[in-house]
Amino acid sequence: MHPQGTGNPARPDADSRRDSGNSPHLWSEGGGAPAEAPPRGPFVERRRHRGAAQTRHEALEPVHRLLAEYEEANRFLAEAEECYRGLFENALIGIFRLNADGEPLIVNPSMARICGFETPGEMLGAVFNFGEMIFVDSSQWSDFVRSLQAGNVLSGFEAEICDRRGTRKWVELNVQPVLDGGGILYHEGSAEDITERKRNEDRIRLLAYYDPVTGLPKRAMFEERLSEALSVASWKSQRVALLLLELERFKMLNDSLGKEFGDGLLKEVAERIRIAVGEETTVVRLGGAEFAVILQDAKAAREVEQFAAEVVAAVAGKFSLLGHSLNISCTMGISIFPVHGRDGQMLLERADVAMVSARESGTNAFQLFTEEMNHRIRERLRLENDLRLALDRGELYLVYQPQVDIRTGDVSGLEALLRWRHPAMGIVPPGEFIGIAESSGLIVPIGEWVLRTACTQAKKWQDTGLRPVPIAVNVSAIQFRQQGFCELVRCILEETGLDPKYLELELTEGLLLTNLDVMLMLVKELRVMGVKLTIDDFGTGYSSLGYLRQFKVNRLKIDRSFVNDVSVNADDAAITTAIINMARALNLEVLAEGVENAEQLDFLRAQNCYEIQGYYFSKPVAVEQIAAQLQGKFLQ
Repeated sequence: MHPQGTGNPARPDADSRRDSGNSPHLWSEGGGAPAEAPPRGPFVERRRHRGAAQTRHEALEPVHRLLAEYEEANRFLAEAEECYRGLFENALIGIFRLNADGEPLIVNPSMARICGFETPGEMLGAVFNFGEMIFVDSSQWSDFVRSLQAGNVLSGFEAEICDRRGTRKWVELNVQPVLDGGGILYHEGSAEDITERKRNEDRIRLLAYYDPVTGLPKRAMFEERLSEALSVASWKSQRVALLLLELERFKMLNDSLGKEFGDGLLKEVAERIRIAVGEETTVVRLGGAEFAVILQDAKAAREVEQFAAEVVAAVAGKFSLLGHSLNISCTMGISIFPVHGRDGQMLLERADVAMVSARESGTNAFQLFTEEMNHRIRERLRLENDLRLALDRGELYLVYQPQVDIRTGDVSGLEALLRWRHPAMGIVPPGEFIGIAESSGLIVPIGEWVLRTACTQAKKWQDTGLRPVPIAVNVSAIQFRQQGFCELVRCILEETGLDPKYLELELTEGLLLTNLDVMLMLVKELRVMGVKLTIDDFGTGYSSLGYLRQFKVNRLKIDRSFVNDVSVNADDAAITTAIINMARALNLEVLAEGVENAEQLDFLRAQNCYEIQGYYFSKPVAVEQIAAQLQGKFLQ
């Protein structure tokens, strides 16, 4: 033992006590003397002693962690591969991989089906060059390959292919190169079957460019072809003739006989024109019943007119469709490049002007454009524009012509007649604007105004105590065929308070014979309403006893063209006599219009025609003068 206060400063006893709680087994299990401690220098590190198992576990822990991460990565890769395989196998679009020579390396089931194979394996075993076997257009495949070899990415490349079964299809390809060290390793891409889309595009184009009724090109293609024809003609110093042809009365026939009849008529007309002009000449349906013919390398005007005459002759004539047999007429206008215009729009406008002029000259007529007719048509258009404003401006008014019973000298009725007081031109004759009103459709609102004004005025005369007489109003064929015409008449009578028996509607023969069943229904409805019906200008149309018996009208009006010469022309006298006797036999009233002298009056009286209208008694007069005529007597 060392003396107290001296010796080793480590103080082993104290150290043993300090370490007893941290170092295991420093004492024997049963107590006793402590085991001999290992020698320790003054600078030996004091640390905790660990067992071998714990040290080994800690050393292997990073390895276990790496193995777990590796297993997780493998599991993720397996799942991703399975997902990709599912997408590849079940994709609705075709997926493929091609080598540099165009040989398919990998295809999915959709790609195989697009190419007409049952399975990918079947396709890979049969196709050694994708383009040469599949592409319809070999030049398109060449373009495709060149683009791929250049390393381009192809997007939205449309190609027509022919599958193994021989079925043609359209596909949209999207392809990109896969590079390896700067070179192209292979190409991969997708293919979508767009056959149905292409068909729809073709259908849309067909609808846009071709008329579904006749199969002829429509206006859009007409403009393209006319522009091309004019370019070629300008380069070669040639002429081009533009011919516009329009069927007469087509709208009336289509409305009265039905759309099926109208479509059938258009088909037949189109075929007749095609045969007349030949396969090399462009024929177009512009719309409605209007057709155009583009005649390239046109010669002299005389030869163009001869060509036009042949086309008109081919179209005009008898048509038998759906149990209807009737004659069709047409008109044609012609303009020539570069004489009448140097662009398509000018030629079209001038051919249209010529067609309007031809329509005025008669049926089955054609006209070559002239500057004189251009001036006349411009005046007509100006008049039409003025007429559109005339109703709102109060420029239209009615005059009334008495109808006289020569047995008593009393006024038996009044006919309302339309007049137009133009602010610059003065009084415009009805013959100059009624036709314009009908062709432009203005006759419908104007006709309604005439009907309402006449009924209102008739009721006013009655309300002032004047003797009530029927008021006659001419009804245009266009107005009569308008849907709801009978309802319009009923409403006007209710609004004005005029008794229906004092309204007389004058209709033409031709109107009644279009779509007989419909006309019979309308006439019956008007008769039930109590309105009187008169056939105007009788003798100038069909003059059929059959329709007179069916329609059961109230009165016939003998046209002034027969009355004019009854005293000097035996034929007119015979026709007038026959009409009067026929009317009497059918228990119809009869009125002769256009009576201007005593000789005509004496003849009609001798034939027992007692109702007369004409200048012999009175011209059409203003509203203010009618009261005196209703109160007085003629032939006193």
